[in-house]
Amino acid sequence: MKFDRISRTDAVSYTKNPLESILRPGTLLLVLGSVRRQEEPVVEKLIVDIHRRLPDTTIGLFPRHMHRIKYWERILNRLDIPWGLRSTTHKQVPYGTLILWDTFGELTLAYGLSKAAFVGGSLAPLGGQNFLEALTCGVVPVIGPSWENFAWVGPEIVERGLVRSGANWKEVADILVETMKRPPSHEKVRAEALKYVKAHQGGTEKACQLIMELLHQAHPTSHKNALK
Repeated sequence: MKFDRISRTDAVSYTKNPLESILRPGTLLLVLGSVRRQEEPVVEKLIVDIHRRLPDTTIGLFPRHMHRIKYWERILNRLDIPWGLRSTTHKQVPYGTLILWDTFGELTLAYGLSKAAFVGGSLAPLGGQNFLEALTCGVVPVIGPSWENFAWVGPEIVERGLVRSGANWKEVADILVETMKRPPSHEKVRAEALKYVKAHQGGTEKACQLIMELLHQAHPTSHKNALK
């Protein structure tokens, strides 16, 4: 039934993505989405490692909760990485900048321009966050080992390479670096994602049919037309 809520309109539909106003042409954007408090120390290591290996990569850091912005400000101030708040970013940033997102509603837009994406809630035992949002935008999401909250998606999605999983932050960093160097086509990823989703849809209709059949069995007279 959850697959039935996903449609072709879920991805970015803009002809021109509004975030292009702050990203230079040719920007290699890596999104770290929905990062949770419990995984912040290892995400910090991930950021440092990726910036060292790919210094020209622009990183969009999206904490899951806004009250963690101050924490990240303190962390970033002691790291040797150029950074700025999204709320004060009004022009195109230099390559290699980290943008700390302190505004709402732009994660999907960022996924739409990214070359790779990590989806949080997965590098700590938290069950994961919604990686399908990144996938339907055309980017293969990279997650940690914890994604029990989305087990209903099925392990085949990893087997088919539509989601990639690392056992720890270092494996996640390695996958992200590999993806940044050879990013797959957004159009191809999105087409494969929608094909996977479509193959798993239909649960809502089946559930409704079953409910109506049970009601008909319990009250055959009053519900004789309910299945029409």
